[in-house]
Amino acid sequence: MKFEAGQELPTRTVTARNTAAAEAGSIHHDAYAARLGYRGGLVPGVTLLAYLTPTLIAAFGEAWPQRGRLRARFVRPAYDGDALAIAARVDRADAIDVTLACRIDSPDGRTCVEAQASCTAIEPGETKPWRTSIPVAGPSTVAPDGSLPELSHWNLAVGQELSPLTYRLSLAQAIAWAAEASDDSAWYRDASPFGGPIVHPAFFARDAIALLRHNFAYKATVHAETDLAYQGPGYPERDHTVYGNVANLYERNGNSYVVLDTLTVDQDGREIVRNRHTSVIQLRGEA
Repeated sequence: MKFEAGQELPTRTVTARNTAAAEAGSIHHDAYAARLGYRGGLVPGVTLLAYLTPTLIAAFGEAWPQRGRLRARFVRPAYDGDALAIAARVDRADAIDVTLACRIDSPDGRTCVEAQASCTAIEPGETKPWRTSIPVAGPSTVAPDGSLPELSHWNLAVGQELSPLTYRLSLAQAIAWAAEASDDSAWYRDASPFGGPIVHPAFFARDAIALLRHNFAYKATVHAETDLAYQGPGYPERDHTVYGNVANLYERNGNSYVVLDTLTVDQDGREIVRNRHTSVIQLRGEA
């Protein structure tokens, strides 16, 4: 696709689905969210990123899972049943790089997600934002009795390496995840430009959240920001390992945040995605 600065891409409308509504004790569960003043459970940030993905693949094609970069900030909640508008405008375009300004708007016209998506026409070389190699794995946080430590800033330290998480996503699970995210592309069911079905690129945005839950006892968190740098497509029926460390800890407006730098690789050591993920781990007013 040929781009020009200022060009508006076709707007899409998606009916939001709270794909984690059954997760009791989380910000996605109606009862828990209501205790914190929300009108219902929040649609997961990863699901919102999935709603952006068809627009990005329409723009960048097969380059997106290989060289795409997505920086997103979650500004306001989106709720189950909302008719969300996904819009994108070309911020910059040249022979090598294209940058899109993207947003997801709620039915009342307020922006839920602000994002910047970019993709290079050539291999980016040494432009990876973090993680120059697979790190040394951190120690397991599982206690002898099988318990995990509380997820709080008291149990985190900047530079701390977390215990890696390895998981395998079956083809059936990968298809179901894409369908639940309202994406019916054949890339995730039958065939893709990579020779077979791939895992939905937005799925890997959840790896940092899964890594926290692998290392710490479950508690409600809120996805605040994401900076994804794709390195190659991920395939179902393969082991994927998530490495990560604590890049920053801070407080703002009474909320406590953790920033993780993660790297996901497959069983052959192929890099899939690098992610700088920010989560609220203690909400203002949360007991």
